[in-house]
Amino acid sequence: MRSTNSVRNITVNLIAQLVANLLRFVCETVFIQTLGKAYLGVSGAFGNFLTLFSLAEMGFGTAIVFSMYKPLAEDDRPKLGALVALYGRVYRIVGCAVAAIGLVILPFYRVFLKDVPDIPHLTAIYLLYLFNSVMTYFLSYRQSIIVADQKSYICTVYQYGFCILQNAVQIAVLFWKRDFVLYLVTQLLFNFFTNFFLARKADRMYPYLKTFRNEKLGEEDRRSITRNIRALFLHQMGGTVVNGTDQLVISGLVGVESAGIYALYYLITSTLRGLTSQIFSSITASVGNLGAEENREKSHDVFLCVNFAGFWIFSFCFICLLVLFNPFITLWTQRSDTVFSMSVVLLIALNFYATGMRQATLTFKNAFGLFWYDRYKAVAEAALNLGLSVFLTLRFGVIGVFAGTLVSTLAVDLWVEPLVLYRHGFRRSVRPYFLRYAFYGALTAGTAVLTWRLCAWLPDAGLAAFLGKCAVCALFPNAVYLAVFWRSPELRYLFGLMREPLLRVRNRLARGRDAE
Repeated sequence: MRSTNSVRNITVNLIAQLVANLLRFVCETVFIQTLGKAYLGVSGAFGNFLTLFSLAEMGFGTAIVFSMYKPLAEDDRPKLGALVALYGRVYRIVGCAVAAIGLVILPFYRVFLKDVPDIPHLTAIYLLYLFNSVMTYFLSYRQSIIVADQKSYICTVYQYGFCILQNAVQIAVLFWKRDFVLYLVTQLLFNFFTNFFLARKADRMYPYLKTFRNEKLGEEDRRSITRNIRALFLHQMGGTVVNGTDQLVISGLVGVESAGIYALYYLITSTLRGLTSQIFSSITASVGNLGAEENREKSHDVFLCVNFAGFWIFSFCFICLLVLFNPFITLWTQRSDTVFSMSVVLLIALNFYATGMRQATLTFKNAFGLFWYDRYKAVAEAALNLGLSVFLTLRFGVIGVFAGTLVSTLAVDLWVEPLVLYRHGFRRSVRPYFLRYAFYGALTAGTAVLTWRLCAWLPDAGLAAFLGKCAVCALFPNAVYLAVFWRSPELRYLFGLMREPLLRVRNRLARGRDAE
């Protein structure tokens, strides 16, 4: 596992996301103040609605990226050229299919919006979202080889660099015109710039792709990719239904105003999810390389360390969300009608934790190419999630959406994904994993209760009270985990990974001083 590239990917990705998301929060604050909750609800509903169209991609991108690991390691340029060319042909077909589906559904999109206030140009808004989604398929495929080559930090620099510029321009547009259509046009233009310049960067980094674009894949490669696509389509369907329908269910069954409130919570959780996912996505290519080059014992040891890191990150985030969600949103919006009850907040935080605790397992399972063995899991999860969410929302309101998602995750994902990884990847008993998972869960629950009680001594409202709760959440859980895991091999391994680049920087500085 090439730790240098992994650490660099993670560092660059996290710094870029922190800066971009800070400006994104400013942009969303201005959005709320200038356009209001209704526009935020419509934005979230259309975004979720068009996410469903991504099913047309069928998981092809993931299958192609996995297929690139070996030819990149072997510098098999003809095969890489053939893979990227195939990726491009398929994505152009997918883009046309998404455009056609979106236009066919155009007369019926209002069915998914309940209690829509008088928002002008709603059809134009829908078409802008559709065009933004379609355009990506025609330009983004060439980035795949950069990611597979363990250089995702390059994509990050482009993506978040343009994202920062986009948010700055959108803030100016909101202050200047208060025009949602112009706001979306700005988003569309910067999406084009991002994908266009990344495609040019990939062409410069891998000029042989054009030389070998007419190469054909062998029959065995085609069979392998086709098999993976069949499995990944089912996985993508399950993930899209679970992660991409909450706002649709709320806007369709409860109302656009409630969807607008949830959009605030979703912005925070999606930002955290984006930051944390960078850690795992940045090491996927390295894990794939590890699975090919190292023995299973070494792979399992690394998995335990990555899983431990995931526990620490998502347990800490869960506690912060539980304690700070409502105080932060109240301070952010300066309004008391933009928060959910604590029971809803608890379920949102639990969903974030449950989904986050899957990341290490999914990273290794996908990097090892174990798509086929749990393909029907995704179908069961999607059906259970959508059915429960609709039924419980009709009975209990907003809380039912998140209860349905949590139940489907615990009933299906919790045991199927690690079982597949251990049985077909590590080829050992999964029982120790479940015992470790239970211990992590109990420790998280206990620490969360103690943190909540400590914060209960502080006042409920005000900036000073919020900052005090932030300090408690930052110090207490991490102190508990350091005390519990101080001598664990997983923590020592992670400290070693972090120490390595720091020592390298120190040595370079020392050599520079000696040269002077």
